[in-house]
Amino acid sequence: MTDEGAGGPEDPERDPRWDLVRATARRHVATPPGLVDRVLRSLTVVRQGPPLQLPGDDGVLTVSAAALLRLAGTVAADQAEDVDGVTISAVALADGELQILATIRFGVIADEAARVLQHCLTTELTRLLRARPPRVNVHVVDVRPG
Repeated sequence: MTDEGAGGPEDPERDPRWDLVRATARRHVATPPGLVDRVLRSLTVVRQGPPLQLPGDDGVLTVSAAALLRLAGTVAADQAEDVDGVTISAVALADGELQILATIRFGVIADEAARVLQHCLTTELTRLLRARPPRVNVHVVDVRPG
C-alpha cells in the first residue's frame, strides 16, 4: 500500500528534495581554520574559569561552568525525549549562554521543536537551580532519516 491517493502524507524519504540532503551529507567539509584551537581554549575556560553567578529569588547561586554544563546536558537529553523527533548532539557554554545542538528527524518542524525544547529546558533548569540559568539557545545542526 502506498500513500499516493490515500490522502495521507507521502514518505518524506521519497521526497525528491531529500536527495539534496543526501548529496550534501556526502560532501567533505574541511575543518575551519582555528576551530580546534577555539574549542580547546573554551574547554580550558570551562574547566578553569571563574564560577558563574546566577540570580535567584533567594540570592545569587554560584556554580562552576562544568557543573552547569553537566546538569544542562542531562536535563536537555531528558527534555528532548518529550519533544518528538529531537535528540541532543552537544551542549556548550559560549559567551555566557548555553548552546544546545540538536538533531531532528526528517519531517519535524525545526523551528517549532527548537522553541519547545528551549522553553522546556529553561523552565526545568530554573526549577532545579532555583535561579535564573544563562540564556538557552537551541540550534538544529543535523537531520536524520525518519
